[in-house]
Amino acid sequence: MREVVEALRSLSGKRVVVLCHHNADPDGVASALVLAHILRRFCREVKAGAAEDVSLLARSVLSEFGYTIDVNPSLNCDAVVLVDTSGFGHLGSFGEEVRKFRGEILVIDHHRPNEETRKSVNVHLVFEHYASESELIFDIARELGVSLSPEQASLLLSGIISDTAHFRLAKPETFRTVWELIKCGADYNRVLASMKLPEDRSKRIALLKAVERAELKRMYGYHFLCSELGSFEADAAAVMVRIGADAAFVGAEDKGQLKLSARAREDFLEETGIHLGEMMEELGHRFEGSGGGHAGAASMTGRGRFKDLKRELFKLLEQRLSRVHALRGPD
Repeated sequence: MREVVEALRSLSGKRVVVLCHHNADPDGVASALVLAHILRRFCREVKAGAAEDVSLLARSVLSEFGYTIDVNPSLNCDAVVLVDTSGFGHLGSFGEEVRKFRGEILVIDHHRPNEETRKSVNVHLVFEHYASESELIFDIARELGVSLSPEQASLLLSGIISDTAHFRLAKPETFRTVWELIKCGADYNRVLASMKLPEDRSKRIALLKAVERAELKRMYGYHFLCSELGSFEADAAAVMVRIGADAAFVGAEDKGQLKLSARAREDFLEETGIHLGEMMEELGHRFEGSGGGHAGAASMTGRGRFKDLKRELFKLLEQRLSRVHALRGPD
């Protein structure tokens, strides 16, 4: 935490934009907004922003607690701080603007490090042991002695709930942070209400289509599902894991542009040591794009054909599983 504090204090007196990834979720927008609040203690001017767009869920949370966030903010500033964002590829088309930015770029994140991004920025600090970026931002606020309003605490709480899949992926430290946020005035019931969206019939149909189109692969005793879907990819992959897949991959090809979301069961990850973020990063490189994420939840974007991506995906899985199988030896 000392490194983070030193890096942020080095921005004293400067104009700063705090930016999170495209299709920003509650964890992303909460982290950007609250870190911007923290930096206003010693920076000349601070704005919070999201690249390209903000998810429907995050918009609902922001509306409930009276906040807005700029989309594709002006980079007329001295420094950009990326939060909840492991690489430029997660900024969508706005990533090119950030790549061309001539000022300082800092990354403060909790995903698996993206090596390409690490080499391209001035400061790269990653803390994978945090289950959510919001927990990391709360600890930064505490370290710098910055108090939070009940609304800001509620935003961070929504980020934690979102990124831990309603605490299914939480760690013991997560619950300590939740307790501290509630002591700051976070309204748990109000947060939950803001995260309960009306039923989306188009989403329900999309998920059914994803399951209907899914291809089942069996390797080394594990079951994998892969499907093609142009929307709600992450949701579809999560549903496939819940209905029994050890890991699921859902993506699409649109005019040569590829995207893929991946999800996996905790026991599969523990048994195999596979890290989906690492796999998505490698696939991103193979298909002229980028990728990354957590061990059990990750994504990539690139260029090419989906059938080629699927072939490379299963080749990569087979390579990793064969190594695990060889280390285990005969049953």
